[in-house]
Amino acid sequence: MFILNMFRRKKFKNRVRNFFIIFFILSLTLLVCKLFFNYRYKRSINDLSDLSTFKIISEESLIKEIKNVNKIIPLEVELSKIITIDKSWGNLEVFQKFKRIKFFANCSYSIDLSNLTTNDINIDNKKNELSITFPNPEIFSININREKTVYEDSSNGLLRFGEIKLTSEEFNLIQSEVQKNFEETMKDDEIYEKVLSNSKISIENLLNQITDKKMSINIYFK
Repeated sequence: MFILNMFRRKKFKNRVRNFFIIFFILSLTLLVCKLFFNYRYKRSINDLSDLSTFKIISEESLIKEIKNVNKIIPLEVELSKIITIDKSWGNLEVFQKFKRIKFFANCSYSIDLSNLTTNDINIDNKKNELSITFPNPEIFSININREKTVYEDSSNGLLRFGEIKLTSEEFNLIQSEVQKNFEETMKDDEIYEKVLSNSKISIENLLNQITDKKMSINIYFK
């Protein structure tokens, strides 16, 4: 009888131990499954979040967005020119008579975006790369600021007297020549390189607002 009771107790203990072992294994399995599914869920949520911020674009939609801007002004600069009006008599110093006028102008360049077409754009979705060709920056405005114009006094030789006075026709002719001089200055290589550099920065800022910022952007001019 004693042996039978011992056997029963041992059998009961084994059952209890097996129960706890099975319970522990099941609990551990459930915990692992829960952690795994939580990870998958968070990852899927993050993926959806990334998709919501990613901007899917096409050549047509990009052209439409760019044309809404219409024009980019990459550089505005103030230039100055000194013009000498010479009314001397011959080459002798005593007969010299000249006057200097300093002109100032507010000048700017622009890039016209209105004529862009899908042929100017290439989107490589595999490489996440955008290549786009823009028109070269052109002179947009040359506005001579008459209020800042500086008129020097006439420099006269010993036998020349009085101030040099210009008629309205003479002044308009001089201003027309000054306008051409400003235009030539704006075509100077050093200034134009700065225009191109500023243009790329302005265009990149514009495109980053329209496209995904992770997209690589290549800008060309034609």
